[in-house]
Amino acid sequence: MRILQVCNVGNICGGTAACAWSMTHALAGQDHVVLFLSSPTRETLNAFRHCEVRTEKAIDDSIVEAIAPDLIILHNTPQDRVRISSNVFTIQFQHSAGVRAVATKHVACSKWLADQLPGSPEVLYQPVPIPPQPDLSSHRNLDDELIIGRICTPTLRKWPPQLIDFYNELSKQNESVTWEFVGTPPEMKDSFRAACRGRVVFLDAGVDARQHLWRWHAMLYHHPTLTESFGRTVAEAMRAGCIPIVDARGGFLEQVNHEGTGYLCRDVNDFSESVRAIRDCSVRAQISKNALTHASEQFSLSRFYSQLRTILMECRAPQLSESLFEN
Repeated sequence: MRILQVCNVGNICGGTAACAWSMTHALAGQDHVVLFLSSPTRETLNAFRHCEVRTEKAIDDSIVEAIAPDLIILHNTPQDRVRISSNVFTIQFQHSAGVRAVATKHVACSKWLADQLPGSPEVLYQPVPIPPQPDLSSHRNLDDELIIGRICTPTLRKWPPQLIDFYNELSKQNESVTWEFVGTPPEMKDSFRAACRGRVVFLDAGVDARQHLWRWHAMLYHHPTLTESFGRTVAEAMRAGCIPIVDARGGFLEQVNHEGTGYLCRDVNDFSESVRAIRDCSVRAQISKNALTHASEQFSLSRFYSQLRTILMECRAPQLSESLFEN
């Protein structure tokens, strides 16, 4: 079976490319083509080396005819970038609110997002693989000193200036925590270093950065204005047994069970109390275990595989379902 995925941004470290990459592994054994609507980075091309990769400004009938896919998956693709009249079964996988190109089937990456969209489309969670595990064994659940990380797209939009005051207060209330930040824009590092009172390590963004989740005791994410439809890094953290401590907003609310698989926080004091709670090794070990189990059940590649099969069957596309699942 030949599957074409369309991504707006050619960066594996952000946007929808990481989801598309995961889908190629969840649907292993199929013939994958990934079309980017902007130039992919070198790291992105390397990540997709097991696929046929194309770059186009838009997708039209001539491109579809040349690729000849059995299934097309559009990732948040806007209307003006899709000009096809083909009868190829097409899924629009919506990652955020807004008008997207028409497709045979629309799905949303979370219930929170689906509730905001016309028709409340079906929810299909992203497939999230287990992060690569470093060779060094981790005994983090026995540690006395906490390492808490933040991993985020290296853009100012994801690292707003308001975070400086937030980390200044959080660091003041938790003096023994070491903070590790992945993807901090260079111009923000001095401010974050001062806010964290020097107890901070800056790490490069990249596909391999996910391995740090195995060392971190928790992954903390707060954004003062941006509400996430689905926290991919939250799911990745949980798959590594790293406890998510995140905003009580958006898709996080359905990904994390408060005090069960992580912590949902509404202000800096909530975040600080959550950090203090995981100082207890027994609490930390139990929540880490719960997070691993929950993420394996909800966000694994096999779970996505099963959900996609159900969608195709319900859409009366048995020929696609049989072709997809015969391997």
